[in-house]
Amino acid sequence: MPVAVGIIIALIFLIAFSEWFYHMVQGWGQIVVDDAFYGYRIFGVTCLSIFVVGTTFFVMALINECPNEERVGIMAGLRCEEYFKIKAGTDKIFASKEVKTEVVN
Repeated sequence: MPVAVGIIIALIFLIAFSEWFYHMVQGWGQIVVDDAFYGYRIFGVTCLSIFVVGTTFFVMALINECPNEERVGIMAGLRCEEYFKIKAGTDKIFASKEVKTEVVN
């Protein structure tokens, strides 16, 4: 069930992003100089946008799925070693900043 909900949310996100993406590509026509490299510039910005969206989904998957011991479906193939290294490093930083207080009766 969680995978199905994730796919539905991803589709909603893609549909909402597709309108933004379409208007962004159309808007570049007013900003980018129309010369021999116009198509290449639009293609580059398009690829950059797709990369940003894909990276966003990947990072969200890492943050949400790596703490789970059992991953199913597409998320089962995630390699979370780097995530756990970063998490352990940040836990050390935040643990040293915590102030421990004791209650005295």
